[in-house]
Amino acid sequence: MADDSSEIVKEQSEAGAAGHLAVVGSVTAANTKSLGDGPAFYHSLAMGNAVAHQNRVNAITEAAMGKVIEAIIGVSPSEGGADVAALQQLMKGAQTTPPVTG
Repeated sequence: MADDSSEIVKEQSEAGAAGHLAVVGSVTAANTKSLGDGPAFYHSLAMGNAVAHQNRVNAITEAAMGKVIEAIIGVSPSEGGADVAALQQLMKGAQTTPPVTG
């Protein structure tokens, strides 16, 4: 009986070692997969943030453009002439003003 029981214990310990190695291999594979998936996850997250940011910028740009168009449309022809003349004077001054030296 003693020989039989020692053989059983030996077989069980060998099976336990093989099972342990299988668990270690499985955990290693899972950890490697997690590390490999990380860059793709963070890249996807960054792209999502970039798209959301661009959408917010587009909304702000559309609102600003709407205000500018509203201001342009709201100017009467008599006021428009004065505005154009003032802008022409500013442009002329900007073109002929010499740079400040020394």
